[in-house]
Amino acid sequence: METEVAIVGAGPAGLSAAVAASEAGCRVTIVDAYARPGGQYYKQMPGEFHPRRPETLYHDFSQAQQLFAKLDDHARVQVLSGTTVWTVQAASTPGDPVTLYLNTGAGSVGLRAEKVILAPGAYDRVLPFPGWDLPGVMTMGAAQTLVKSQRVLPGQRVVLSGSGPFLLPVAAGLAQAGAQVVAVYEATTPLQWVRHAPRVWNHWDKLREGGDYVQLLRKQGVPLQFGRAVIRASGDERVQHITVARLSADWQPIAGSEEQREVDAVCIGYGFVPSLELSSLLGCTHRYDPVQATFVVQHDADMQSSRAGVFVAGEITGIGGSAVAMPQGTLAGLAVARQLGRLSESAAQRKMAPYRKALRHRQAFAVLLQYLFRLRPGWLSWMTPETLVCRCEEVPFQQIEAAIKDDHARDVKTVKALTRCGMGLCQGRVCGPSVAAITAALTGQDPAQLGALMGRPIVKPITLGALCDTSH
Repeated sequence: METEVAIVGAGPAGLSAAVAASEAGCRVTIVDAYARPGGQYYKQMPGEFHPRRPETLYHDFSQAQQLFAKLDDHARVQVLSGTTVWTVQAASTPGDPVTLYLNTGAGSVGLRAEKVILAPGAYDRVLPFPGWDLPGVMTMGAAQTLVKSQRVLPGQRVVLSGSGPFLLPVAAGLAQAGAQVVAVYEATTPLQWVRHAPRVWNHWDKLREGGDYVQLLRKQGVPLQFGRAVIRASGDERVQHITVARLSADWQPIAGSEEQREVDAVCIGYGFVPSLELSSLLGCTHRYDPVQATFVVQHDADMQSSRAGVFVAGEITGIGGSAVAMPQGTLAGLAVARQLGRLSESAAQRKMAPYRKALRHRQAFAVLLQYLFRLRPGWLSWMTPETLVCRCEEVPFQQIEAAIKDDHARDVKTVKALTRCGMGLCQGRVCGPSVAAITAALTGQDPAQLGALMGRPIVKPITLGALCDTSH
C-alpha cells in the first residue's frame, strides 16, 4: 500500500490534520486502533448503538460532528479503523518515504508514506499504592471508555482519585450514567491555584466548561474534596475498601487523617503520559519536561520533528487536551501539504496564521494547568516495600530499591535489566514513569539524565504468522 500522508491516530489531532491535508489536495490514510474515528476524546459508540441524546456523549459534540462530516466528504481520505502500527521502518535518507507495518486483524501489511503525522495520543498516568492491582481499580480513561463506548458502569459505588481537570468529566459521565459516585478526591488544593488566578481570565470557555461539570456533580450530590487521595485499596477478590488521607503540600499523607470508605470501583488518574513508541523507533529527538515529568517529542513551529518528513501533533508533544491538539493537527496537515507542493509558501502561511494564534492562546492555558496539577514527590511515600510497581512482571517496590541501593543501578535501563520492570505486555507504558521517578528519587539524579523505559521494535501485539509474512 502507498499513500502521500499517513496519519497515526484518529483523535482530535489526527482528524484535524487529515482534514487540512486532504482539503489542500493530499491523499491521506488514517490508521487508528479503534473501531470508529474520534479517539478517546470523541469516543463514538458502536454503529449498532442508537443513543437518544448523542449530544451528551462528549462536551464538544457539534465540533466533533463537523470533523466527522468533513472527513466523510473527502474521497482523498482513507480510514483504516481497527488497525494498529506494530512497527516502522525509517527512511535511510532523511525525507524519503517511511514504511509503517500495520496489523489489520486479518494479517500484516506495509504502508509506504511520503509524509507521516504521528498523533497517537497518551496513556493514563497512575501512581502505585498498596492494592492498586486489585480488580475494580482502574484508570479514569478505562472507566470513561466503558461508559462512552458501551454504556457499562465500572461499579455501583465508585470513587475517583487523582489530579487534573480530567477528574471532572469522568465523574460527571459516571454520575449521569447511573453510578453512585461516592466522592471525587483531587490531590491539589484551590489555595495552590489562587496566585495564578490572573492568568486564567482570558480562558472563559475552559472555566465555563469546568464550572458546568462542578454544577452537575453538585446536583448529583457528589462531594468534591481537595488535598486528599486514595492511598490504599483492599478486598478479598476485588476492591471493597479504600483508605483516603489528607495530603501535605508535597502529597505526603498527614498522619491521623486517614478514613475508610466502602466501594466496588476506584478510578485513578494523575494526568497523562505521551505515547512515544513510534517517535522513538523513527529516531525523533525527545526532550524531558520537568513539569509534566515525562519526555515529549521536540518539534518546530510547523510541527515537524527532528526527522524530516515526520510530523507530530497532540499529546505526543506535551499534554494539552483537544484545544491544543486540533490547531497542532491543522498546522501539521498544512505543513505537509506545503512540502508536497499542494500549497505555495504564501498560501500555507496565510492559512496557518489563525491556527498559530489560537495555538499560542490555548497552549498558555495548557502550560498553566500542567504546572498547577504537577506531581509532587510525596506520592512515593504511599508505597510499601510489597507494593507492585510493574504489574505485568509483578515487580514490587523493594526489588527496585534493592537494584538501586545494592546493585548500584543508576538509570532506568539498568533497573529494567535487573528487575524485569517494563518487560511485560505493556512494555513499560504503565510502570515506566513510576520506575523513572523512583530511580531519580533514590539516586538523587535529574530525571532527564536517566532515560526512559523504551519498548521493543514490535510495539503492538501481532501473531507469529503475521510476523513471519515475508510478502511485504
